Amino acid sequence: MGTVITPARATGSALASTVDIDRSVFLELAISAMDELVKMAQTDDPLWVTGLPGFPDKESLNFEEYLHSSQHCIGMKPVGFVSEASRESGLVIIDNSVALVETLMDERRWSDMFSCMIAKATILEEVSNGIGGSRNGALLLMKAELQVLSPLVPIREVIFLRFCKQLAEGAWAVVDVSIDGLLSNQNSATTSAGANLKCRRLPSGCVMQDTPNGYCKVTWVEHTEYDEASVHQFYRPLLRSGLAFGASRWLATLQRKCECLAILMSSATVSPNEPTAISQEGKRSMLKLARRMTENFCAGVSASSAREWSKLDGATGSIGEDVRVMARKSVSEPGEPPGVVLSAATSVWVPIAPEKLFDFLRDEQLRAEWDILSNGGPMQEMARIAKGHQNGNSVSLLRASRFSQNGDMSRV
Repeated sequence: MGTVITPARATGSALASTVDIDRSVFLELAISAMDELVKMAQTDDPLWVTGLPGFPDKESLNFEEYLHSSQHCIGMKPVGFVSEASRESGLVIIDNSVALVETLMDERRWSDMFSCMIAKATILEEVSNGIGGSRNGALLLMKAELQVLSPLVPIREVIFLRFCKQLAEGAWAVVDVSIDGLLSNQNSATTSAGANLKCRRLPSGCVMQDTPNGYCKVTWVEHTEYDEASVHQFYRPLLRSGLAFGASRWLATLQRKCECLAILMSSATVSPNEPTAISQEGKRSMLKLARRMTENFCAGVSASSAREWSKLDGATGSIGEDVRVMARKSVSEPGEPPGVVLSAATSVWVPIAPEKLFDFLRDEQLRAEWDILSNGGPMQEMARIAKGHQNGNSVSLLRASRFSQNGDMSRV
């Protein structure tokens, strides 16, 4: 092929099942996946169709056309698996496409950018570190645990290659592709290691193009096949629609996070909507605390290997299948006293528009209707940090009322 693969880093915990795979095979798979991603990002009808019931503007993959035009670089869909594919384009406020590439190629920055979707990410091996000191041609072998914040949806564990390529000046692409097809060609031990995977990532990722106004145009393609049998029927329509792991979810999350970073880096320290003036250092401290709170909440719902939880579901017969109860020991966690942490999570159906429920939960005047810590009265908002231009996208510091639950401020 004329391309040299330079192993730059390998972790001691790299999967034994990949040791015997020739690294040139990794590159061949990555190049095929990149070709497919660029084609899917740039081709419209008949590969992508719109006008689905309930989603008139959403693009959906024409699977019949895809089967005729695809190279099937990781083989045919396993029996019993279902397909989920989507595409979304939009502008992201970021310095340039190279900055976004650097975020995607760093497992910590990537998992932090999509913290509500990624429970854990690890680079198993850096197969190639790029050409000429750039990320062009960089190839990583990665493992990630993707999460839906519900105990009814199991963690999606994927082992995949991430390949970066510069398409033109100011234009880059990053593609992911599972290595399941390579694992199945190895010995029986390797095959059994790959057989436990319930999800595989077909060529997915994003194509980025710099624009002259300080934004980057991003086209995101998401294509996954997974075993639906392990997902509660309650959540199957959500996953098939792409609202959980679809391209629109990834792109919207990226846009929100980049907008938040842009606001924090701006020279203005106070906005007209903030009750109290907060310094930039104060904002950073509050946002770090908010991030730890979010990470702890997500970890208590999803039960990934990022935290050493012990499931207590079988400890008592009174716990239903729709409830997950877990415990872990806290030794030196920031902001947590040492001891045992207990977490209980479930999912319920609420027949109301999501926006209306969100507005209800974030209204400090109504918090007493659902939060026992409100002390029976309205909360007082002491400070607020805007994280974006969308209403409600913020971090607030609240103080409970002095009224008791039997006081004048109680509400039924």
